[in-house]
Amino acid sequence: MTGPAEHAIEHATEHVTVVGGGLAGMTAAWNLRRMGLPVRLLEAAPELGGMAGARVIGGRVEDHGVHVFPAWYANALRLIDDLGLAGNLRACENFYQLLPGEYPAFRSFRSLFTFRDILRDIRCGVTPAADRMLFHYGVIDLLSQRYQGRDESLHDFLRGRWYLTETAIADIEHLFVASSAAESRAASAASFRGSVAAFSRQPGQVRMPRADLHTSLIGPFRRRLEADGVEIRTGVELLDVSVSGGRVENLTVRGTDPAGPVTETVTGHVVLAVPHGRLSLLGPAVTGALRPAYGVDRLRSRPLGALHVYLRRRLPGLPDEHVRLVGSPHALTLIDVGQVWEGHRTSLLNCVVGRVSALAGLPERDAVKVLVEELIAYMPVLTWDDIEHVCFQPHDGAPFFAPGPDSDRHRPVSSTALPNLHLAGDFCAAPPGVAGMESAVRSGLAAAESVRRALRPAAPAVEIRDIGTVGPAALRGLRIALAPAAAAVRLLAGRRAVRRAVAPTAPVEP
Repeated sequence: MTGPAEHAIEHATEHVTVVGGGLAGMTAAWNLRRMGLPVRLLEAAPELGGMAGARVIGGRVEDHGVHVFPAWYANALRLIDDLGLAGNLRACENFYQLLPGEYPAFRSFRSLFTFRDILRDIRCGVTPAADRMLFHYGVIDLLSQRYQGRDESLHDFLRGRWYLTETAIADIEHLFVASSAAESRAASAASFRGSVAAFSRQPGQVRMPRADLHTSLIGPFRRRLEADGVEIRTGVELLDVSVSGGRVENLTVRGTDPAGPVTETVTGHVVLAVPHGRLSLLGPAVTGALRPAYGVDRLRSRPLGALHVYLRRRLPGLPDEHVRLVGSPHALTLIDVGQVWEGHRTSLLNCVVGRVSALAGLPERDAVKVLVEELIAYMPVLTWDDIEHVCFQPHDGAPFFAPGPDSDRHRPVSSTALPNLHLAGDFCAAPPGVAGMESAVRSGLAAAESVRRALRPAAPAVEIRDIGTVGPAALRGLRIALAPAAAAVRLLAGRRAVRRAVAPTAPVEP
């Protein structure tokens, strides 16, 4: 038999500290608490949520950016269902594209992965039909690649395709940078293939929040964690992790204690759900214990900017779903959430700034002027007099993880060589193409499973849903079968490009 002291020791060793209150850390904490484990969650910021959360800026609640949930976000959507928050999301039917000079004529498509929708997309004229056909042949070619044990940049893939025109390449690159902030030279072709495969396997409706994500998800999630007994402490920053005897021994944190940093002895398990850049600063005792060791030091993130424009009126003719500004110099996409979020009677343009790095070094006022003028160029109905308030978040200090070439082999798994240390975060190992909120939630589940194997091996495993993929064999056959047609279309596109280049220009009136 065991006495009270032995029970106290067992309870202490089962205690789990989750450091990092983003979506990954919250997911890990919730699943660990559901196992009956005592859990505390430490977050450096005043609120939970990380890049899925929101901040109060100038008296307004501002999302970190535009948040969308594609149908293939299997684990993120299940989490939302389990929390009873599915009603806080709305299904969107269309993705709109706006060309310069065409407002308010938007071109739309629902999906690019059925033959009927591909035909409709080719006919919509976002780019010339021949270039758009080659765009889709490029997607087939990409899906036919077997990137097992190798990778290349998206730039090298696109530039190595004999059939792609400059127009088709520019269209693919613009679509990618608008969602990931990574230019094609810094983007993984294998990862891009994975995201395309995920969309093709589950091309259902995209869902978007009915309010800012703090109201729709993070706030209710926090209340659920607290109701379930998770101890949450915000304003607590991790400074150091010390290792001794092959285990994490101490955490040094800085919080509200006026005496300064506090070093705490670790008697249980620790889940580090901090950004990979912060993880790298903890030193070789931690990064050397990762699997693979030191791989996290090779990962890179890039800022994905957000611009929120509050208007004094509702812009006429603007849809309430996702809009891509085709050819936008700063890769702008936007949603007029003022048409959907409660409490808004005027337009509120939530914009993603894919090429926010191009504004580096500019004062905020000048950067805002550049971006607003870009919006006005696409939507002439918008004027400076319409604008009540602008919030620009370049996110230099909160970059977005976008897998680079060959980065998948450096992404660490959730378990480490230290038996009481586990990892979570969107940078953790995942199937190619999985990043963002789905990757964060998936990693939180994987971290909880890693702790379960250590503390509750007889308990049911934590369920992690697979997003599925597309086998390259069938697509390789389709690529070969369509190659003659692609060659003919490429020849046609080349001839038209030559004719446009040599066409005489209209004489200029004196």
